[in-house]
Amino acid sequence: MTYHAVTVTLENIGGIVVVKDKYNSTTQGVTFNATIAGKRQYAVVMRGNPRLDNGMVVTAVLRDPENWQTLAGWLNHATGEICGVDSPGQRGAICAFTILFGIVFLLRALRPDTGTAFMVVLISVMVAGNAWSMLALRKSLIVYRLLKP
Repeated sequence: MTYHAVTVTLENIGGIVVVKDKYNSTTQGVTFNATIAGKRQYAVVMRGNPRLDNGMVVTAVLRDPENWQTLAGWLNHATGEICGVDSPGQRGAICAFTILFGIVFLLRALRPDTGTAFMVVLISVMVAGNAWSMLALRKSLIVYRLLKP
């Protein structure tokens, strides 16, 4: 997956909708409309709770440089804040946790009294959890590297 960093000015920001969790206590993300590089972009989604001001300059990381629906995160030049992506340190901790759980699952799966079907389930859960964790860490590292060279 290729990511592209573009530096733009967000103008005419409107239609801001804050997305909360099911208990309405934590902000999950923000959806907004803005004019970016002279083109109106609708329903741009940003994870977290970013500050949105007209005229703000950001370096955004997009999977497709022409499509703001693929926004992965941005660096706000005024505040230096990175939004939309978890820090590599946080992702690294989650990765270490899933590896430890994976080892526990593997040890349980390799016990002689474990049935074949249960062994397959345990190993599949271990592989899926570790793959998800490693891919999330990789994304976080790539986005941070593009935002803070």
